[in-house]
Amino acid sequence: MFLIYGEDAFLIKMQKNKILKKINPDNEYDLQEYSYLEDSLLTILNDANTIPLFSEKRIIIINDSYFITEEKIKTKVDNKEYLTHLMEYLLTPNPSTFIIFICPVNNISNRLKITKKMLELTSVLKATNLSYNELTKFIDNYIVKNNGTIKQNLINKIVEYLPNNLYIIKNELKKLLLIDKVITDDLIENNMTKYLDTDIFKLVDDLLKNDLNNFLINYHYLQERGLSSIALLALLTNSVIFTRDIIVLSALKKTPSQIAEILQIHPFRVKKIAEHMHNFSIKKANNIIKELFWIDYNIKKGIIRKEISSDLYLIKLFDIN
Repeated sequence: MFLIYGEDAFLIKMQKNKILKKINPDNEYDLQEYSYLEDSLLTILNDANTIPLFSEKRIIIINDSYFITEEKIKTKVDNKEYLTHLMEYLLTPNPSTFIIFICPVNNISNRLKITKKMLELTSVLKATNLSYNELTKFIDNYIVKNNGTIKQNLINKIVEYLPNNLYIIKNELKKLLLIDKVITDDLIENNMTKYLDTDIFKLVDDLLKNDLNNFLINYHYLQERGLSSIALLALLTNSVIFTRDIIVLSALKKTPSQIAEILQIHPFRVKKIAEHMHNFSIKKANNIIKELFWIDYNIKKGIIRKEISSDLYLIKLFDIN
């Protein structure tokens, strides 16, 4: 039995295919796929306990195995009452059945009994996000494999622009290569999907570099995309908190990869923030966070008008020490 979990659909697929290739190299076994959210767990377990008729072994894949988390997910069937049956099966599995459990989350709940049993009795594979170097290598190899060309600095730009998710990265690269096999800066700027996390971190970069002009340009751009002042302030505050946490962890001699894992953020983002940390201190970060909370509170109370907060009050952030 196997358990695969992680948010990156592409990495999960890679891990699943690796397992299938190992246990079923000649594709001779029956394979059935189910969803914990849509199919009866009792039916799945009955199938798992049944001896296959047309092959030596059976493979069952159970997608959406959210029972190892505490997330409240809407389901078509209520399988909670059958989790005790699953725990019993884990203790005495059918030797003629392989089961692959897949859960599309980065964090599972170790407090749950079923999770503890799964971790104890299955082979666990976490679909871990790639490091910065692995991402650049993946992008370079994918483009070359598809007869495209790109300069190294533009590979770095793609890594910076996109979330650390191979499914998204692959789709964006596919889109660019359909337009032109020679990937240029203009091609990326004009055709690559703009992701909110990237744009928010650009604001923090502008703060770190003390670049007021670009900060206001990027802030107004996000407003034009439909984000309210309240939403933008909340996102900006969270990003500054992340920046402060990176400074603290760096002071504790944590490596960029360790920091990225602890904070669950893009390794390249840690690298970019680290380049400008000499302009930023924990004290300055805390003061900016306090100021952002103050602006947010006063907008909600109606003391500050939303339409002027983005300029008059946010400019004050650049005077904070």
